[in-house]
Amino acid sequence: MRLLHLTVILALVFLGCLEYERVEKGVVVDVVDGDTIIVKIDGKIEKVRLIGVDTPEIKAEQNKPYEYDNITNLTLLAEWGLKAKEFAESYLDNKNVTLEFDPMTGYRDRYGRLLAYVYVNGTDFNALLLKEGYARVYVTKFKKLEYYLKLQEIAMKERRGLWKYAS
Repeated sequence: MRLLHLTVILALVFLGCLEYERVEKGVVVDVVDGDTIIVKIDGKIEKVRLIGVDTPEIKAEQNKPYEYDNITNLTLLAEWGLKAKEFAESYLDNKNVTLEFDPMTGYRDRYGRLLAYVYVNGTDFNALLLKEGYARVYVTKFKKLEYYLKLQEIAMKERRGLWKYAS
């Protein structure tokens, strides 16, 4: 009897974890900025915030000095925010994507946006932003944190993208 109870409890815990580790497929219908997109999933429009990455804001006054290492030129950051958006548009706009959710971040943020890793043809777009120097790691708890920090470190060392302006 105890074994049956333990089995039921473990099954319920496992099923609860599946809620966040699911994936959804959709089509990107708009790019808000480098780290936020609009996706149509089963006929429903959803705003999606990319997990673990932060691109500069497009408006200079919305950026903060030192948020991107020691880059203090807010106009420069805004230019890279626009470049990040343009990169996202060229890579994602009207593309079929797979959204992978992370149990460590939850399914939605406080603004109601879905939180996801975005894949195009198997490529992790969030990671690509870091590799190409369009984004920094947004340090919170998520399962790819160490991997993303390593990608950022390499981009900084190789002075890719906006990191060529860090001293």
